[in-house]
Amino acid sequence: MCSGKSTLSSSGIILPGSFDVGSLAKEISSEPVALVMTVASIIEPFLSSKYRDHTFQIDQVKPELIPGSQIDIAVEGNASMPNGETLHWLPAELIALLDIPASYVALQSLIGASAGSLDHGWEVGWSLASHNEGQQSYFDTTQKEAPRSTVKSELGSIESSLNAKLATQIAILKLSSRSFKDLPDLSTSPHNKRGDLLLAMGAPFGILSPAHFCNSISVGYVSNCYPPSSSKESLLMADIRCLPGMEGSPVFGEESQIVGMLTRPLRQRVSGAEVQLVIPWEAIIEACAAFVSPNTSTLKDSLKHDYGSRSVHPNPVEQAMSSICLITINDGVWASGVLLNNHGLILTNAHLLEPWRFKKTAANENILFTPSSETEALTSQSKINHQRIRVRVDYLHRWIWCDAFVVYVSKGPLDIAVLQLESVPDKLKPIVMDFTCPSPGLKVYVSGHGLFGPRCDFLPSTCVGVVAKVVKAQRSSGQGDVPAMIETTAAVHPGGSGGAVLNSGGHMIGLVTSNARHGGGTVIPYLNFSIPCAALEPVFNFSKDMKNLSILEELDRTNEHMSSVWALMPPRSHGDHIKETKGSRFTKFIADNQLLKKTSPAALGSSKLLLPSKL
Repeated sequence: MCSGKSTLSSSGIILPGSFDVGSLAKEISSEPVALVMTVASIIEPFLSSKYRDHTFQIDQVKPELIPGSQIDIAVEGNASMPNGETLHWLPAELIALLDIPASYVALQSLIGASAGSLDHGWEVGWSLASHNEGQQSYFDTTQKEAPRSTVKSELGSIESSLNAKLATQIAILKLSSRSFKDLPDLSTSPHNKRGDLLLAMGAPFGILSPAHFCNSISVGYVSNCYPPSSSKESLLMADIRCLPGMEGSPVFGEESQIVGMLTRPLRQRVSGAEVQLVIPWEAIIEACAAFVSPNTSTLKDSLKHDYGSRSVHPNPVEQAMSSICLITINDGVWASGVLLNNHGLILTNAHLLEPWRFKKTAANENILFTPSSETEALTSQSKINHQRIRVRVDYLHRWIWCDAFVVYVSKGPLDIAVLQLESVPDKLKPIVMDFTCPSPGLKVYVSGHGLFGPRCDFLPSTCVGVVAKVVKAQRSSGQGDVPAMIETTAAVHPGGSGGAVLNSGGHMIGLVTSNARHGGGTVIPYLNFSIPCAALEPVFNFSKDMKNLSILEELDRTNEHMSSVWALMPPRSHGDHIKETKGSRFTKFIADNQLLKKTSPAALGSSKLLLPSKL
């Protein structure tokens, strides 16, 4: 805001000349023009009051802006040199506002599914400031729903519905310029799959300095699609950097086909975690079909699929996600799991079943997870000691819920547990494990049910990164080293605990266990820890015939080196009782702060400890 004038910015795309608005043509000059598509959220604050809260149809007068409002569009190049880098401004006129009904229904469905959760509910918008007055919530990667007051819920529901509607509206603008008449036509992407490459081009914080930010590029991947079992996607989730001002950015696929348009992200109320949203181009085409008049080339025709006979090859990562399960405990906690065989054996984390072993404490308290030697060995006969466990198995483009019981919980340093389905569906798709040690820099896909719970009806989401580090530990036998921990740069969120780390071939190389957080409670999703498959080989061997439970006893053996890795400290070596190592001093510092925090929270001040946090 400057001198009483408010200025907002977003991104947009100049449409090819084949775009036709049919019966609205009378609103467009007979002179050559270019049309621009962007999000309606930038227009809405400047609409005349009589238009603000209405749905616009083609037979209505075009929406008007309040007096004094002006729309300007910055483009690179100029009329005579389109390939130049000169940034110049062109005046624009609002032609129409358009709802995307399919995307609105999908977004509202997601927000409504979390309406009963105070901590994990969703709304639309950015998390640029603290949403809960500075209070940090404890972020556990097993999620649990919490009740909220009826009045607050109803008010929040109304606001969320309005924000969802605004986030799924587009605006069509007119540029009086001859510069863009030779723009190439757009080809649309085939069916988008999780793990597919995305590229967005927009202007983050563009109003601050357009010359610096205009047409910035951001690269990411398709994280999930909604609805999950439909050939027509209404909403895409993107694992991509999206900053304020990038809403309206066109999103392209790996071969330059247009995938959709970025809109405002979904934000978890308390944590501030954001999920970037893309309105699929197909949904935009369907909505724009109402604008074309008979006997004219339609937008759908002009932007038709042109990938011809090119076959869409199966994505091995997408196929491997059929092995990822959603696990729930009947008090509302959920996490992820991995299907090991056709007999319904599931691998997950022990902390889902026995959180007390890992010193789970109240919000804002530092957490150290260390295995307990007092944990009872579990078999199928001990299932009565646990709450009801249900597993959702995803296969054949649908899912089936099954009851499950505990077969094994590790007493050793690794946070693993094994479950068994009570009734086993047919045609299951077990995971394929890769026991080789991954190399740093290897591209990986982390798949699990992070952030979205069972009521959201989501298939597993995927986030992409690389192996940042492989930490090794000495074998319990003392003969050689074994991979003990994998650190990745892929985003891992609460609920993703027990998910799989996959390589590009769709093979599992690790089991997601925890991510990191600062001592104040802030989660660091891009720093996370997984158990390498090489350390899980006994579980795989047991899954072959499931007859010899003693195979798993190897995992229960005390291994000081492995325990030290997962405690983020170096192992003891000869002479450690005489001279304290840096690692042991760091561990003692954490332990002292843990004690201080329990007795006097103010004593810690602004200490920033980096600690593993169970998902």
